[in-house]
Amino acid sequence: MPTSPAARAWSRCLWPAMPRCGSGRISRWRSSAPSSVAEAAVRRRSLIAGLAFAAPAVARAQGDWPGSRPVRIIQPSQAGSPADVYARLLAEHFTKAFGGTFVVENRVGGTGTIGTAAVAQAPPDGWTLMFTSNTSHVVAPLVLRGLSYDPVRDFVAIAGLYHYPMLLIINPAIPARTTAEFVAWAKARPQGVNMASVGIGSVGHMMAERFHLRAGFRREHIPYRGGPSAVLAVSQGESDYIFDNIGNSGTFMREGRLRGLSATGRSRPRRMPQVPTLAEEGFPGMNEDVWFGLWGAAGLPRPFVEGVNAEANRWLLSPDIRRRMDEAGHDSLAGPPEAMHGYWMEDRRNWVEIVRETGVTVE
Repeated sequence: MPTSPAARAWSRCLWPAMPRCGSGRISRWRSSAPSSVAEAAVRRRSLIAGLAFAAPAVARAQGDWPGSRPVRIIQPSQAGSPADVYARLLAEHFTKAFGGTFVVENRVGGTGTIGTAAVAQAPPDGWTLMFTSNTSHVVAPLVLRGLSYDPVRDFVAIAGLYHYPMLLIINPAIPARTTAEFVAWAKARPQGVNMASVGIGSVGHMMAERFHLRAGFRREHIPYRGGPSAVLAVSQGESDYIFDNIGNSGTFMREGRLRGLSATGRSRPRRMPQVPTLAEEGFPGMNEDVWFGLWGAAGLPRPFVEGVNAEANRWLLSPDIRRRMDEAGHDSLAGPPEAMHGYWMEDRRNWVEIVRETGVTVE
């Protein structure tokens, strides 16, 4: 559990049922969510009260950090993507909270592994952080052989940020209004269908692999360099379908240039309640989501991690970010570092089984 009194206070107020460090149980963490608007407000006030000493704690832990030297936040998504926008907003918040300069550096390529490798090789001094998803820190390392980094060994979880379900999205020219109709259409094409993804070993790629294996149709995988490019390709008919998120595809769907058929998760997307879950469509157990976190190189001092975590939570609870996430259908993962670490480890155990099921690995 957090070692500072302030961190202990706000973690107790927000997550009374949260397990102790190392148990890694997502279900208990999620089950402690507020049961009413009033309770949520009380918890937010308790958290904000506990954040007052975040910046001083970081300064004490890292000497002159951030000082005059820019702090890099590596972000492996395309510029202009939802993740890139959030990363830049977080950088602005950190600049105001800690002083100094925080800059976002897009390191696109290798399904996020190029930027991740750069952070893994950085010294644990706080001047290099990473804003990324479970693609680079869970799925890709299980699929892509020979990576230069081990996420569990080389990184420390600083803060959970947000998560969202994946949607099965097709080109609207395909004569299908349901998942069953799409599967029937795909099976009737002996040459197979074109499947887009944001890259080999991404969450969307592996969800699509799992889906087509269960559905029993042929497919040709076409990886792109990021979500915006992949979604555009599907809307233009270059690819037939993709597993992606509302952030990248929402505008296209509202304009009729894409069609969402079903979603991962145990419940329907709250921003798109008309879209059924894959379980409702006959594909149970496909509950995985995409989630983002803030990481640093392994070895960062504990007070530094706690201080940055506290400011990340302050940012997540700000009215502007809460509004943005609600509009995008994203859910906050605000919490202490241990909750983020437990979420990460549980997700990794789930994906070990999924990769084994699909048999997909790349040398």
